[in-house]
Amino acid sequence: MSNQSDETDERGGSTDEHGWIPEASRRRVIKFGGAAAAAATLGGAGMVAGQQDDGEDGDGSGDDGDDGGDGESAGSDAVLDDLVDPTFGYPLAADETDGVTVEHVVDVTTEEGEGDHPQFPSEPDEDSPGSFLEVPAEFLFDPVGLQIEPGDLVQFVDVNGLHTVTAFTELAEPDLEVPRRVPEGVEPFTSPPLTPGQSWVYEFTEPGVYDYLCLPHLGLGMVGRIVVIDPEEDDVSDDAFSVPGPEGLFPNDRRVLTAPELEPANVVEQGTVAWADLSLGEPSPTETEAGTETEPEGETETEAEAGTETETAAEDETETTTADDAGTSTETEADG
Repeated sequence: MSNQSDETDERGGSTDEHGWIPEASRRRVIKFGGAAAAAATLGGAGMVAGQQDDGEDGDGSGDDGDDGGDGESAGSDAVLDDLVDPTFGYPLAADETDGVTVEHVVDVTTEEGEGDHPQFPSEPDEDSPGSFLEVPAEFLFDPVGLQIEPGDLVQFVDVNGLHTVTAFTELAEPDLEVPRRVPEGVEPFTSPPLTPGQSWVYEFTEPGVYDYLCLPHLGLGMVGRIVVIDPEEDDVSDDAFSVPGPEGLFPNDRRVLTAPELEPANVVEQGTVAWADLSLGEPSPTETEAGTETEPEGETETEAEAGTETETAAEDETETTTADDAGTSTETEADG
C-alpha cells in the first residue's frame, strides 16, 4: 500500500496520512466531524475550565493541587468520573493521553497490508457480480470484546488512522438507518474524529450489551462490543444481555458481531476478546447490502429470460401438438 498522500485507488477510496478511507466514508466523516468535534471541544473546554477553577480554590487539583497534597490527580478515575459527558465523553489531546490512568484501554487502529484475517474486510466487486475485492487494510478495535462493570471508564486510544467511537444507534448515520444496538434508555454517544495519539474516555453506567462502530469505516468491520455487567447482581443469560439479530448490518460488520467469541456469555467469561482471536466466516456471494442477501442481478435476469424462453417453447410445442391431434381427428372422421 502506498504512503503517498491523497492517492486514489481502484476501489474509489483514497490514501492519506490517516490511511485508506472509502470515498463515501470520507464525505461522511467530514460532515460528521465538524459538529462532533465542535461539540466535544466545547465540552472539553468547559470541563477543563471547571477543573482549573477547582484548582484555584485549593482543593488539590490543578496547579494549586501541589499545595493541597491530598488531592487526586487530574488523570485519576475519580476526577474523570465528573468530567465525562454522557454523549460526547471526554476527549484528550495527544499530549494528555499518557497522563490518564484508566483500568480499561481499547486500541483504535488501522493495520495496513495483510492482517490477522485474510480476505477481510471485503467489498462487492461491481465489475464481477458475486465476487469480492479485499480492502488493503484491517480497521479494528482491540480488544474487540470487553467485559466491564457499571460505572467503569474505558479509554479508547487512537494508535493509527482517523477514527471515531460511535454507538450503534439510528443517530450514528440517519441516511443509512443504522440499527440500535445499545441498551434502551442509553443516550447515543460518540467521540470526535480521533487522530494518532489522541484518545477518548467514556463511562458506561447502564448494564447491558453495547455495540459500537467507527463512523469513517462503517461497513468495513470496524465494530466492537462491550458487556456491562455486575457479576454479583446480574445474570448474563437475562434478556437484558441478549443481542439483536444481524438485520440491518453491513456484511463485514455482521461477520464481526456474529463471531462466536463475541457472544455476551463468552465475553463475560473471558473478560477480553482480542481481535486476532475472532473467528470470521467467509463472505457470502449473495451479500450486497446491509441486512440483505440477493442473487447477482445479471444472473437473475438471465435465469428469468431463460425461464421465459422455456415456457414459450413449451407453449408452442403444446399448441403444435394440439393442432396435429386436431388434424388427425378430422382425417379419421373423413375416412369414416
